[in-house]
Amino acid sequence: MECYVGIDLGTSSVRVLALGSDGRVLGVQGCVYAIREPRPGFAEQSPREWWDAVVDSTRRLLGLDALRGARVRAIGLSGQMHGLVLLDRDGTPLRDAIIWPDRRAADLCREWTDTIGTDTIGSITGLPVATGFLAPSLAWVKRNERPIYDRATSAVLPKDYVRFRLTGQVATDVTDASGSLLFDVTRREWSTRLLAAFGLDAGLLPPVVATAAAHGTLTGSAADETGLPAGTPVAAGGADIAMANLALGVGEPGPVAVSISTGGTVVTGVDRLVLDRRLHTFCGVMPGRWILMGAILSAGLSMSWFARSIASPARGVDPEHDDGGIETLSREAEAVPAGSEGLLFAPYLCGERTPYMDPHARGCFIGLSLRHTRAHMARAIMEGVAYSLADSLELFRQLQVPVGDVHCSGGGSRSPLWRQILADVFDRPVRWHPGEEHSALGAAMVGALATGVSVRVAREGEEPRIAFPTPGAAAVHRSQHAVFRRIHPQLSGVFDELARAEAARGAGG
Repeated sequence: MECYVGIDLGTSSVRVLALGSDGRVLGVQGCVYAIREPRPGFAEQSPREWWDAVVDSTRRLLGLDALRGARVRAIGLSGQMHGLVLLDRDGTPLRDAIIWPDRRAADLCREWTDTIGTDTIGSITGLPVATGFLAPSLAWVKRNERPIYDRATSAVLPKDYVRFRLTGQVATDVTDASGSLLFDVTRREWSTRLLAAFGLDAGLLPPVVATAAAHGTLTGSAADETGLPAGTPVAAGGADIAMANLALGVGEPGPVAVSISTGGTVVTGVDRLVLDRRLHTFCGVMPGRWILMGAILSAGLSMSWFARSIASPARGVDPEHDDGGIETLSREAEAVPAGSEGLLFAPYLCGERTPYMDPHARGCFIGLSLRHTRAHMARAIMEGVAYSLADSLELFRQLQVPVGDVHCSGGGSRSPLWRQILADVFDRPVRWHPGEEHSALGAAMVGALATGVSVRVAREGEEPRIAFPTPGAAAVHRSQHAVFRRIHPQLSGVFDELARAEAARGAGG
């Protein structure tokens, strides 16, 4: 039996999946890791921990009974976008990776907005000027950690570090490169104009290859660590949203993929270049295709923060089967009516992207009263995330981008209540394929394509579960969403003052 391995380097965990040549998923294994915040507004992870998680997960995958005797034909990759990994000439990381929720480069982004302009940058990159992208993170290192910048020979994205460990070769693909704020999404090449304007060294950037192209083979040392056979072709792979879209079949205009992972995204394929400073436009896997995305920074992260830091675990919670009590909170929230009895949550724990592009935004509960319990707060978090995601759908409609079937993915989509809230807030059916690891699955499919094989995923007996909107709840959410939309405009000045006070305390300490 032949199979293809997909490795998805997520923000909270890595998932490694084996896809049989007959389209059946043979097994999935994963390993979690943390986001570190060494200073307020910073978000970092250790590339070494990523690699250790990949090695551990891959070895456990290959040890499954379903994989006994299987021949691994190719490996594909998927990964969290935007992050920065700096390597020296030996390929050793010079510091921890700066990942997408990071806000340290807010001042640089403001400078670029003032001197170059959001319209100029957006017309080249298809992106807003925002913290967390590779470009401002790299510029921050140059300004604040110059010895590290001077020693660096490569600046790579997270999944490309994993491929370097697998193959010894440095490269990236078009989908991930277009999330760096340095890539020309029309010409599909690094922008020399922006590199000069930002004062960054073009020699640090890796070559860009096609997503489904084989780029290197598994080295002997990587084979020894992972248990995979040396010489296995490794595909370039792509950004996690692009790989999930491939698995979901969301590449053509119309279908929409909504993900509730650490962050949240609303994604669709377009066959024309759509530029709007509130959204992100990335290169698609195929020429002549782009990916249009709205993004929020704290989706599932909001619920995990609440479960970990605020809500005391319920009695009887089994930490082995309930991630920090999140499933228990979700079940408790089912008893709370739509609208959380007037309680709203703004999920701006890491600032916000769509539609505000505000690194200073802060999370907040609005409308708390003595009547509200932790179940109300948990439901309000789910609803606040749904309201934020719905704002992206509204932008799609304003830009005359077709909105067809909605497919839901990500860890948060496993909650039936959260899927129902999405359907009620969107006022349209939401489809969910149970048990699928979409980004890892897409990575495995790209691995197969790199060998000239197209694998169609077998979903016999796994009909999608569909949440349909309920008229009464949809009406409540229309009213609540209208109030929710007023939160950021009315509090943005407060958010700015808090950010200035935080910066002053940091400068004084």
